[in-house]
Amino acid sequence: MFSLLFVFVYLMADVMPRGHGGDGAGDPPNPDPFRRGTHEIDAVPPRKVRGKAKNQKLRRMVKAGGRVSLTFDRDVTYTPVGVPSDLFSREVGLYMWRTIPFDRMGWEKVPTPYKEAVMSHLKENFNFDEVEHDLEARDLKGGIRQVLMKRYSDRKNYAKREFRENGGYNDVESERAHHPKDMPYENWLRTIDHFLDPKYIARSEVNARVRQLQKFPNRGGTSSYSSTAYKHGLKRLDTYRKTHTDKDGNFVDLVAEQNYLNLEREIMGGESSGSNQPNEVAVFQNVLGDRRGWFRGLGPKPSNKPSNTCNAQPQTAQPFSEEYVSTLFQSPAFINQLESFLAARGKQVAPDDEYDDEYDDDDLT
Repeated sequence: MFSLLFVFVYLMADVMPRGHGGDGAGDPPNPDPFRRGTHEIDAVPPRKVRGKAKNQKLRRMVKAGGRVSLTFDRDVTYTPVGVPSDLFSREVGLYMWRTIPFDRMGWEKVPTPYKEAVMSHLKENFNFDEVEHDLEARDLKGGIRQVLMKRYSDRKNYAKREFRENGGYNDVESERAHHPKDMPYENWLRTIDHFLDPKYIARSEVNARVRQLQKFPNRGGTSSYSSTAYKHGLKRLDTYRKTHTDKDGNFVDLVAEQNYLNLEREIMGGESSGSNQPNEVAVFQNVLGDRRGWFRGLGPKPSNKPSNTCNAQPQTAQPFSEEYVSTLFQSPAFINQLESFLAARGKQVAPDDEYDDEYDDDDLT
């Protein structure tokens, strides 16, 4: 009888769980004492969240061919475009979420060590050497900086949604106990303290009122205007139409439709007059109006003021020696850019000179 009882106990111990998650009866101790134990997670199944993927496509590309080269919109915004842009933007967001507290009003206010850590991580996956040696490096760095600014804002907004959905201002203590996946607990506490700052609350209320004044939505999804144009091989005018119409091609708002018609009329009028190809940026600004730091209907203005975007250490300009110039002319990329530059200059006439000063210092702050 005793032997049968022993066998029964042994079998039950073998098939039943060795303790309930987080209570110390079999599972390893919780590395973060402030996080919920596994038994609490069992009681409340985690909500499925889109956008927290591991960016496996980027990992496979790096493993197969080394660091990924970025493609840029060199006509207007100088921001990354296409599939590399999607991978880059996603990686920026993932890394920020896991390492940076969202306790600043914007990316510019984030301490330098955090910025340098982000860039060091990105350099492991993306070929910034190509950016450094590009003739338009200053503008390309500005485009990269725009992505960093936007992703910090996007991730901060995501953190704000997490804050609101789990108590928000009505139950701050409950919100502090909530711990978003992949975000360090200390960063979450600092982010909440920022949300409770009266200055942030006032700024948030103003931003909410401004958003209510938005005339019509952009239906282009998460892709920028420039990336949408690049992916689909569209002109800027066609891109505007695509991003403001539904799946059946119908405009989502009368104002957006009228803007498109005005843009089309001015562009077509310039082409039919037999003069030079209309300057797209000038046309969009003339029809849609100007905005600080932004080309309406096109995307952000290049943010190319000096920063530590690609290099933590300042670079000293090197003199143009004969040997250096000879090396440049051996580069196919340099030759292509030089030919494009000379061709563009050759097409200009006197009236177009007014666009040379389009990117003034005030617009880049």
